[in-house]
Amino acid sequence: MKNNYLELYMHIPFCEKKCNYCDFLSFSSNEQTIESYTKKIIEEIKYKKFLSKDYEIASIYIGGGTPSSIPSLYITNILKTIYENYNIKNNCEISIELNPHSSIYEKLKDYYEIGINRISFGVQSTNSDELNLLGRLHTYNDFLKCYDDAIHIGFKNINADIMYGIPNQTSNSLKNTLKDIMKLKLKHISIYNLIVEEKTPFYDLYKKNKLQLPCEDEIIKCDDIINDLTNYYNYIKYEISNFAKAGFICIHNYGYWSDIPYIGFGLGAASYFNNMRYKNITDINSYLLKEYNKYETCEDIDKYYDEIKILSREDAMSEFFFLGMRKTSGINAQQFFEKFNVNFENIFEIPLKKYLNLSLIKKENDNYFFSERGMQISNKILSEFIL
Repeated sequence: MKNNYLELYMHIPFCEKKCNYCDFLSFSSNEQTIESYTKKIIEEIKYKKFLSKDYEIASIYIGGGTPSSIPSLYITNILKTIYENYNIKNNCEISIELNPHSSIYEKLKDYYEIGINRISFGVQSTNSDELNLLGRLHTYNDFLKCYDDAIHIGFKNINADIMYGIPNQTSNSLKNTLKDIMKLKLKHISIYNLIVEEKTPFYDLYKKNKLQLPCEDEIIKCDDIINDLTNYYNYIKYEISNFAKAGFICIHNYGYWSDIPYIGFGLGAASYFNNMRYKNITDINSYLLKEYNKYETCEDIDKYYDEIKILSREDAMSEFFFLGMRKTSGINAQQFFEKFNVNFENIFEIPLKKYLNLSLIKKENDNYFFSERGMQISNKILSEFIL
């Protein structure tokens, strides 16, 4: 049997300090907890290998939290366990997220030697005032030092995360940040619009009207600057927030939007497998008490997941659409028919006609995709395609 592709995600929830905008499952911890957590995630990786028996691993992603905040030995041990228990595709993309404040030369060397071939720096901004406001610990010079180290060690596939819509930020400030980053010729850049999430310091300030967010006109200027500069520096926009040099699309993230199954390991990690969505337990103490070794068969699946959702046919069709439409290439009607045995145009007839007529969605051959303006307001549009 020819293997299908599967992706793996490792969640490292530890951070030196939680940022002011962050609502991810992350927190600071001590060495003992980090060591116990690593042992537990290795136990989980070994147990769940039965899920991957008919698959080839196309990508591995180590995210968080801040994976670079823990000793690199733990990352090495996690990857060795994966190599020993899973069928790894040749040229498998292996990524890790880094904070420039915790990324030192020796850690980068260890990552390179264990086979990590893609690194993602959480830069967010090159403006000191903006970094301080976000609660970041690093400076722009910290990032430049880490970037130089990574290049020297041999890394070629490097991403930087950039944020806009930051309080007190101007379109001109964003332009300066993007120029600073793009002149380095990184292979990939992710540019995200800040969302003020509940249970964050930013949200508390927002509710008190003390968070000075850029106005809508300024955000529109930012969008235009992003489009202009990414075109000028020859970055290809392949998803709402992601830009890559030719040949350097992030395989792992692209898989999320392309109906590729994935297994998540660690605290709160999500999985998508056999038309079901799973979520691991989110309490660190409960996770550390899990005994994966006592489960013997896939019939025990409900014992190690906190949430399990079987996707209905309508759920699956909606997800196929709104995840696929995040890509600039959009979705293919023939692929939709092959998966669901029904015409895409019939299922979404009313909203599809509406947005085609408004030129917010376009069609070329069998592909449907957002226009440039449609991409900018995609969240509003996509809500009308949920079945």
